[in-house]
Amino acid sequence: MTTLAFLIPSRDRHGELARWLPSVLRAAQRVEAAVLICDQSARPFSAPRGATVLHRPDLAGLPAARNALLAACAAEVVCFLDDDAAVAGDFATVLLALAAVEPDTVAWGPVVEARPLAVRRLHRLAQLGVFHDPRRLIGQRRDQPTTALFGCCFAVRRAAAVATGFDARRDGYALGEDLDFCLRLRAHGGLRFARGLRAIHHRAATGRADRDRRGLGKGAFLRWLARRHGGHNPFTVLHLLLAAAAAASTRGEEPASFLGVMRGLWAGR
Repeated sequence: MTTLAFLIPSRDRHGELARWLPSVLRAAQRVEAAVLICDQSARPFSAPRGATVLHRPDLAGLPAARNALLAACAAEVVCFLDDDAAVAGDFATVLLALAAVEPDTVAWGPVVEARPLAVRRLHRLAQLGVFHDPRRLIGQRRDQPTTALFGCCFAVRRAAAVATGFDARRDGYALGEDLDFCLRLRAHGGLRFARGLRAIHHRAATGRADRDRRGLGKGAFLRWLARRHGGHNPFTVLHLLLAAAAAASTRGEEPASFLGVMRGLWAGR
């Protein structure tokens, strides 16, 4: 039987881990999968039975944590999860079934998000390189091949993941390293969204104030992102408007539609 491990990088978010980890443990127990957490916090997370914590405050950033998790396990298939993602009870069972019958596929993922579809699409459209990003308008459960999966929840054959590796030169969180990884992973086989994989990304807002995305650091981040996978899709006035509307959508209650966000933007709210 194919072996599986759930790999969860985290930093200073013990509350989110405690809240959503039980869903992962339940799914893992059905197939005797391992659950590994790379905790970069100063104080290690006290994990319940069934999970193992790698306390690595020496590591800087999400890509380095993901590489460390890969090195610490020997499972044939690994599933990377954000610490604010929850999975269905049959997630591991469905994933291993897919891995067994799709030998030419190296990665699978669900379409996962708790926010309204219009808000999801708005945030995706606001990003540099979006018109070259196959995920830009995906927001519904479906089976379809893709060239990139969502970083909050995606499964990979470990051999292909190790051969590809994450770009540990970036030492923050939410850096677009998931898209960069997927674009390089394609050399090893196909990627696809799988309807049977059910998960929810709760997108907790705490603990993500990375220096790479603040002040002058944000300019460096945007230049890196554009250079890596934003070719022929420069930063434009449209991006500015969409980014402003996306930022407005995160203040207070989220709007019900894209038009509602844009009306708020033009009204100066």
